[in-house]
Amino acid sequence: MVGKTVKMPVTEIKQIMNPKEKESKTFINLGVVLNPKGEVLLIKRKKPEQGAKGAVLKWAFPGGKQKYEESRKECVEREVLAETGYAAKAIKEISLRYHPEFPVVIVYHLCKIENSAKPGKTKEPWEIEEIRWVKPQEIRNLITSNLDEKVAKELKI
Repeated sequence: MVGKTVKMPVTEIKQIMNPKEKESKTFINLGVVLNPKGEVLLIKRKKPEQGAKGAVLKWAFPGGKQKYEESRKECVEREVLAETGYAAKAIKEISLRYHPEFPVVIVYHLCKIENSAKPGKTKEPWEIEEIRWVKPQEIRNLITSNLDEKVAKELKI
């Protein structure tokens, strides 16, 4: 059967991956969320993450682990809402990369805010300490881990 493609039902694929797992531990979707003023939405973690080479992740773009049954777009929109209370629409994927300091694959999505008048409130208070809109130029001072080059180019920083 060399060279022949075999189609498998989703249920069988999920059993092979791990029937107990509902989401990927290493595939992350992050939202680079813009409001009408051109500000970018960031979250501050309650517990900083330690990475390779002494990297510390305290401030980050909102997002999270992708569930197996959802698309990247669905994931980032769900995670932005859960972490910040803001509904955002994913416009395009900016970049996909293996992070050089953390053992994860990250997809960065450019997102537009849909409810900018509503103050954000996290549904994950055990994880999120603060939600803040910042000017793009402030991002390099807040995000201390390796900033994706394509994200920086998209934000013109």
